[in-house]
Amino acid sequence: MKLKVLGSNSLGNCYILENKDEALIIEAGIKLSKVKAAMNYNIKKIVGCLVSHEHGDHAGFYTEYLKIGFPIISPEAVYKSKGFSVMPPFAKIAEPDRGYRVGNFKVIPFEVQHDVPAFGYQVDHPDMGRLVFLTDTFYCDYTFDNVNHWLVEANYADDILDRNISDGRIPISMRPRLLKSHMEIETTKGLLSENDLSQTQNIVLIHLSDGNSNEKSFVDEVICLTGKPVFAANKGLVINVSRVPY
Repeated sequence: MKLKVLGSNSLGNCYILENKDEALIIEAGIKLSKVKAAMNYNIKKIVGCLVSHEHGDHAGFYTEYLKIGFPIISPEAVYKSKGFSVMPPFAKIAEPDRGYRVGNFKVIPFEVQHDVPAFGYQVDHPDMGRLVFLTDTFYCDYTFDNVNHWLVEANYADDILDRNISDGRIPISMRPRLLKSHMEIETTKGLLSENDLSQTQNIVLIHLSDGNSNEKSFVDEVICLTGKPVFAANKGLVINVSRVPY
């Protein structure tokens, strides 16, 4: 199983979990044409898509994805935000702690803390083991067992944000929203510390702010904390997320 990162910032978010037989898309924030290209145009492999919430960088191409005819699991607010008066075909409403099967992927949504209804997802697959996807939240109430792969937000650092505000690069009005909608690096580290990482093979830091983060520092800090392979989710990143990595 491979993880492919097509985008992981305010311009658009999209990730693909893909083996030789099937693929699951996470987030619909990138044009479908780019998803097709990343999969060598073999879109018959797509068994479904998970969307965390309604904001454009995560769900901007939701309607385009629906037209292909694979199930899309998302909060109810996502399809309503696209102007549908009734639930469209292939749309599935995420309910917290309910299990879903999408191809051979088993998916459990869990609620996260954003400024609109939003979910993270625990994803299991025989070839991959367990992956936890968590973005656009300032905190996580849950711990997880036997996680092999983490896709976890590390959006900003308090000191960088404060410096940008002091220097006039960012309006001070942005600070309250960030504090209640995105995960600060120390919170990310705290979340990882609270979980048993004995089965963890990869940690991928996602949705880093262009101006309020420091990629190298974030990666180095999490490596130092966990002793695990850590990646920043840059566009074009491809890593092995197989249950047996070698």
